[in-house]
Amino acid sequence: MEDITLTNLSDQTQKVLEPFLREILGHCKEDIVSISVIGSAVTKDFHSKHSDINTLIVVKEVKVSFFDFIATLGKRYGKKRIRAPLLMTRDYIDRSLEVFPLEFLEMKLIHQTVYGNDILKDIRIEKSDVRLQCEREFKGKLQHLCQGYIKAMGNRTALTELLTGSLSGYFPALRGLLFLYDQKIPREKGEVLFTIEKCFNVDTSVYRKLFEIRSNDVYPPVETLREIFENLYRVFNIIIKKVDEFEIKPA
Repeated sequence: MEDITLTNLSDQTQKVLEPFLREILGHCKEDIVSISVIGSAVTKDFHSKHSDINTLIVVKEVKVSFFDFIATLGKRYGKKRIRAPLLMTRDYIDRSLEVFPLEFLEMKLIHQTVYGNDILKDIRIEKSDVRLQCEREFKGKLQHLCQGYIKAMGNRTALTELLTGSLSGYFPALRGLLFLYDQKIPREKGEVLFTIEKCFNVDTSVYRKLFEIRSNDVYPPVETLREIFENLYRVFNIIIKKVDEFEIKPA
């Protein structure tokens, strides 16, 4: 399609995404600055049956009519695992970097601009903002994990869903930790875990175990889940300590 670059995406993703983009650009091309595919769809972690296709559309200005048009596409393309796109102006992005540094760091690291100018490559993320959000994320997730463990009351199904449910959600903060310590940040989750292990001397095999459980769609015995919870709690504490220890050096 004219002006759209879908190379480097999987054949299946291109097949699903192209007509979606064709309809959007056909409707309001003059209002769009850029379109980027973000998240797992541009990595080797993408699984066509389980992963969603996420996009960021940067517009010149926000118009309710554009939201209404996107809504008309939702039912048809939602079945093909295309999530509702993020719609933002460049001004909104610039004013939100300090509020959502991990989310924008994730988009900056893991995206492919398929139409227009690559807005994300030039955004500047500050370490002080990343450090604050990392602390909030890790400590909040740890408390959620602990409360969920108690609430599950030893129920195998509830424990499995608790431990695997927010698995992907850990990775923006893990990449944020690598960003703080000036490490090269991989796109793929397995490489992120390897780098965390290498840099901070922490065993992250519990995450790999959780990926295996989720991939195989199994519900392990309660004793196994208890051990996983214990290991995950230990890893969280080590990582939180690394965040707490990090100091922002004066410019």
